[in-house]
Amino acid sequence: MNTPEPTFEVRAAAAPDGVLHLTLSGELAWDSAEDLLDTARTHLDPASAPTDLRVDCAGLTLCDSMGLSALLTLHRLATAAGARLHLDDRPPLLDRLLLLTGTYEHLTGRPGSAAPDGDTPSGTADTAENPRPAGP
Repeated sequence: MNTPEPTFEVRAAAAPDGVLHLTLSGELAWDSAEDLLDTARTHLDPASAPTDLRVDCAGLTLCDSMGLSALLTLHRLATAAGARLHLDDRPPLLDRLLLLTGTYEHLTGRPGSAAPDGDTPSGTADTAENPRPAGP
């Protein structure tokens, strides 16, 4: 039996209010990370960059170390273009990865920590962004 290839899709939509929306679905991994960055680069020209880059992460089913690297690079690209990065609707698997690697606050702009066993503590919904894990 053949195993289907993992899929990843990134869709971009520029809003008239100066916000770029990226929607991610599937596995953000070693073989798809560059797709995300290529899409972002086409829209993050400093001369005409959006004010905000909102990345809808709800459809992510996996994020490996290359996916994390791509998110860190995306943050760097957005900052260089003068846009603020927002990782919206993060699934628990992404929050867990960000917390375990110490990149949660850097990528979300919000403090967070993992429990001693590496599990993400449950949090309350934050109306300005997305649900975030509560502190210790």
